[in-house]
Amino acid sequence: MKIYKAEAIVIGRRNSGESDKIITLFTRKYGKIKAIAKGIRKITSRRASHLELFSHVKLVLHQGRTFDLITEVESLDTFSYLRRRLERIGMACIALELTDKLTAEHQESLVIFHKLLEVLTLLNTKRIDREQAKANLFRFKHLLLTHLGFMEGKDIDESQIDSAIEKVIEQKLKSPRILTNLV
Repeated sequence: MKIYKAEAIVIGRRNSGESDKIITLFTRKYGKIKAIAKGIRKITSRRASHLELFSHVKLVLHQGRTFDLITEVESLDTFSYLRRRLERIGMACIALELTDKLTAEHQESLVIFHKLLEVLTLLNTKRIDREQAKANLFRFKHLLLTHLGFMEGKDIDESQIDSAIEKVIEQKLKSPRILTNLV
């Protein structure tokens, strides 16, 4: 069994079995991967708090047939201020959903990793206002579309970018509706 280390941002989670979760991670070195966290739903689990959405973590994983297995996890940043502000949670969810839907598994992208980390870090700071946060999210959406080759450097405004993304993924985005219901 191959053992490897990764730095990642938790972009998704879903239940599996009685006590496990499948965690979707966007890693610095390996791109998007799905890994299983055994026993994480048990009350006694010490890893559960480290593998929440938005968390920036260091992991040790064992390569498996279907899913890699998370054996160790260490938090680098939990973005605690972001988690206390509903509007910022909504914006962060949009960034995570876009990263999950637009990127392919095991396709490394250091640019996307750093920009996603930058978006979360900015949303975690007290000094930015709502308009700055929205502008930063728009730049992230634009970067994703251009960097992944879905749109060539053409100008697109905020009102058109979500429909362009929905055309690419061929379904409606869920997170923007959550955000509009919050404000």
